[in-house]
Amino acid sequence: MLSTHRYASWLVTTFIWAGCQRPAAPSDAAQPVPAATESRAALAPEIDLPAADGSRFRLSSLRGKYVLIDFWASWCGPCRAESPNLRKIYGQFHSRGLEMVSVSLDDNRARWHQAIAADELTWYHVSDLRGWQSAAARAYGVHAIPYSVLLDPEGRVLATNLRGRALGQKISGYIPLD
Repeated sequence: MLSTHRYASWLVTTFIWAGCQRPAAPSDAAQPVPAATESRAALAPEIDLPAADGSRFRLSSLRGKYVLIDFWASWCGPCRAESPNLRKIYGQFHSRGLEMVSVSLDDNRARWHQAIAADELTWYHVSDLRGWQSAAARAYGVHAIPYSVLLDPEGRVLATNLRGRALGQKISGYIPLD
């Protein structure tokens, strides 16, 4: 039997690294967006959603820059645990040509806005407030969050589902830190 401390430690570790899972996926669910291969790079689906400030946001408006798309939700512990890393990455790479877009799978506007403010997330934020039925999540085949997609300046997928140190290392392979 695990001690209470060891069980709590195991539970936190499992929760943080496992991510938040989508409820039983319907049979017509989209497949995850494939990462680029040497033979062919997949073009990322368009995202056209309301932004946190009420304006309309289109992913294609960021063509010409590297883009990190972060699928998350205010209620997702692993997503919120990744926020400090995303702030660090944004601080390191934004001035060098990286844009970030966080797509929230929230269904409550107030909680979504509170999480953005509490975690001090200063980049683009979009959501249709449809939870797992989000048009963007469905287009990208998102079944668990956090989920990331790194795009090149032409909108092609370079990498998917990276976080922590691996995410920063992958970005630095495309955008050197000097």
